[in-house]
Amino acid sequence: MLKVIIVDDEALVRIGIKSCIEWEKYDFEFVGQAEDGIQALELIEQTRPDIVLTDILMPNMDGLELIGHLSERYPGTKVIVLSCYNEMDAVKKAMRLGAEDYILKLSMQPDSLLEILLKTKTEVEKQRLQNEEKITFESVLRANKQVIKNGLYKKLLSGSTGYADFQKEASIMQVQPAFTQFLVIYCTIDDYDNAPAKSRLKDSHLLSSSFINILMEGLADLTKAEFAEMDEGDYLILLDASVQAASHRQVLTEFFQKMNRSLQRYLNITVSFAVSGKTGSLKEVPALYAKAKRASGHRFYQGRESILFADMLPDFSDKEIIFSLDEEKRLMDYIEASDYDGVNIFVGRFFDGILSDADHHPMSVKTAVLNMLYIFMKVLKPYEEQVPAAYGDSKLKWTELILEAESLADIRSCVDEFMAGFSQAMLAVKGAMARPEIMGIKRYIYDNIEQNISLEDAARFSNMSRSYFSFIFKKEMGDSFTNFVNRTKMEKARDLIMQRNLKVYEAAEKVGIKDEAYFSKLFKKYIGVSPGKMKGKGGTHE
Repeated sequence: MLKVIIVDDEALVRIGIKSCIEWEKYDFEFVGQAEDGIQALELIEQTRPDIVLTDILMPNMDGLELIGHLSERYPGTKVIVLSCYNEMDAVKKAMRLGAEDYILKLSMQPDSLLEILLKTKTEVEKQRLQNEEKITFESVLRANKQVIKNGLYKKLLSGSTGYADFQKEASIMQVQPAFTQFLVIYCTIDDYDNAPAKSRLKDSHLLSSSFINILMEGLADLTKAEFAEMDEGDYLILLDASVQAASHRQVLTEFFQKMNRSLQRYLNITVSFAVSGKTGSLKEVPALYAKAKRASGHRFYQGRESILFADMLPDFSDKEIIFSLDEEKRLMDYIEASDYDGVNIFVGRFFDGILSDADHHPMSVKTAVLNMLYIFMKVLKPYEEQVPAAYGDSKLKWTELILEAESLADIRSCVDEFMAGFSQAMLAVKGAMARPEIMGIKRYIYDNIEQNISLEDAARFSNMSRSYFSFIFKKEMGDSFTNFVNRTKMEKARDLIMQRNLKVYEAAEKVGIKDEAYFSKLFKKYIGVSPGKMKGKGGTHE
């Protein structure tokens, strides 16, 4: 529907035109009227009409001046001039200024006005279609150009094509760099496997194209740049190193931080950058890119949004991280004694030591962490058959989570989560020697996890008074009945999300909670992370 306004200093003319056309019938929308050009510009700014019907002779600002402003500020707006017989010279000038057509007010009939409006409407729609086709064509061209560029750089960096062939193809496809001094940067989207789900776009292809657009706009403020997607979530960035600011570490650091703020705001993602060095030849770009990618491994210690400069970073140490027999025995003693303060201190010192050195290869650290968790599993092994299903965690699941973790902080979160589940499992095992009434209500809770069993229900089930049951349960289990029920439900929900890949609301319903917000609050309290974050980490292992 096209928007129309009328500009005329005569109220009767405005009223007459407004009343003589069935606007909506012909796909028009009458959006306002003005007495002169000044009022008209304010109205146009507010309503952005497609067609302006304007008189020529008006006080304050006449029609010719108004048309001049429209041609500069709103070139797509069509103008139809309302004139008198003695204003033809002004009409001709209006047409030269860009007016679409004119109509004589004294002889104007509704049919003739409608005919001009419909003719103008056709021109507006034709112009819109041309603009849409142009935008679509340019969009497709840009997309294909980037795809071509990605493919050429992939071949250059992998060594499957030589420098001379790269230059030849880049020239033919018009994607050759527009500069001759290159600063080589490796860029990667943090936690890329989960990024689409966490982002506001939910689609990996749309996320990648949106990320590239933001990157392009940001780089334009710094220097000339070329970029190419090497793999899903991994990018090569070449900056024009002849611009001094493009090689200045402080400037680059501030720029990368600014980019992450924009990406966090608009896409809810972050990226890490690794800068390797400068070169005057594309021949050296593959080696510098490989150097930058190796340096990016240090984001394992620095975490997300890392900004790394390769020449300031040492190579990783090849030495393994091995627990001595004394260390292994000390940890086992803590675990078997249920001294979880001691366990936490031991684990904390382990991670603090790794972080203070920050020179072990990430895989060495992951192997050491898995060996540490194996110590826990050895303690639990004799009791495996007694561990309730609600606390049973797959060893394979923890192995995968740790091996796939991008940072030391992510691994620490996994270990903390593992230890929380482990302590609950051991508590459940020790509860096996509890009073039969307590064991009975525990089993009833496990078997009817979808029900909301109150303290009163449990007391009646155990043939005890409410207060006495509460006292006995806490004495035997070391925790209140309410906490035990909620924790059991949340542990079960965690398993449903992680192992069966259920949606958050589905897991909530399975444990008898219909209020998703309340479920999320409980989940965060007892598991330590939100169910949405847990869903992002989940697998499908049974």
